[in-house]
Amino acid sequence: MKNTILVIGLLFLVILSPLMAADPTDPYNPNKDDGYVYEQTAEPFEATNIWSLSMGGAGLGMKGYSESFLKNPANLPGTGFQLSIPGVTITGHNIRKMLESSMIDDFASGDPSRMMSGGLEFLSLFEQGYGDFLTTDITLLSMNVGGLGVALQAQERLMTYKPTYNATSISLIAQFTTAATVGFGYNIPIIDKWLDIDLGVNARFIYKGYLEGLNGDSIMGDIFDEESGGFDVSSMFLGNRALMVGWSLPITIGANVNGPWGFSLSMVGRNFNSKQYMTAFTSLDDWALQNFGQSISGGEGTTEPTIGDFEVAGQPTFDLGFTWSKNFGNNLLHPTISLDFVDFGQMANLSGDDLTRAFWSTTRFGASVRVLNIFDLRYGLNKGYHSIGVGLDLFVFHLDVAYYTKEYDERLGNKPIDALSLRIGLISR
Repeated sequence: MKNTILVIGLLFLVILSPLMAADPTDPYNPNKDDGYVYEQTAEPFEATNIWSLSMGGAGLGMKGYSESFLKNPANLPGTGFQLSIPGVTITGHNIRKMLESSMIDDFASGDPSRMMSGGLEFLSLFEQGYGDFLTTDITLLSMNVGGLGVALQAQERLMTYKPTYNATSISLIAQFTTAATVGFGYNIPIIDKWLDIDLGVNARFIYKGYLEGLNGDSIMGDIFDEESGGFDVSSMFLGNRALMVGWSLPITIGANVNGPWGFSLSMVGRNFNSKQYMTAFTSLDDWALQNFGQSISGGEGTTEPTIGDFEVAGQPTFDLGFTWSKNFGNNLLHPTISLDFVDFGQMANLSGDDLTRAFWSTTRFGASVRVLNIFDLRYGLNKGYHSIGVGLDLFVFHLDVAYYTKEYDERLGNKPIDALSLRIGLISR
């Protein structure tokens, strides 16, 4: 009898030991096999660059605006004084599908049953796998002066993950990021009016946080089901959802080799030292209590506010770009053409069809024309998808609009998602 009990006890230990050894942060860690829901949270932070997106994602060597050094720090030398304070960019995704659907009319009707139908139609807009819904960027300050660049930015990004075609299987993951960037650039003259080199480096402190995904069933139940008591912000976001926060300090280096007649060659290495050091908290309230001594909702929090720590490794990438930019007639007309290869290192050791696919996957093409230093017209081609954009600069008011498409699948053409970005800046030079 004792031997039987001992054997049963050993069996229980064998069964339970993997569970006891499991890291409680695994479901929220994008590096883990079961962290696929949060895979997009591991992407390097990149603020919405409306100038580049309207040019197909190109523009490594494109100067002329205050945030160009964030894409390539070698753009700092020779730009003079540039300032943007503040600037707000709002990006919506799946714009075409939303306009073609009846969900807007359903929400505006005020009828509970139609609103429920509109909610289901909204969730069905998103295809299986990864996607985006809404992104808001705020540039508190972006300034270039004497080869020195400074930028303070914040971003809200609402991402989606849908494991099946079922509309309510979707998860909405809210991510918030703040970034402070300091850049320095220096010009090295080689041959007067024929050849010079711009060198630059950016160091960026990033503080990122993302919430446990909000399931589609919860969204429909809490928002549209009157019997559930309606939408409760405190319950949904502050007290009951895990929060993962952490910091990183990525470094970007760049170089522009400038030749005659406005031609330049750009080389940029990104995401050096980009590992993210993350901590998982039981809730946003517990994070506030531990860091500021008071919860947001006024609650007391839990006795063990943190779930655990984990790290997200970063992967350096290398970009290559060719640019032609020429000013005619003292700012009467300023055309720019860019051809970039993003993360072109992935083409190494490839051949045949794999090399062809990698080439088109990395290629970005863009063209812009600036008229009277006031009006911009832009066009781009990104992985075969077209993009367009316009800009209006009146010094104290700057407006930019871009419409473009991004591929969310490894194979081109499988999952294109269109997006519309609108940027408004109050002071711009």
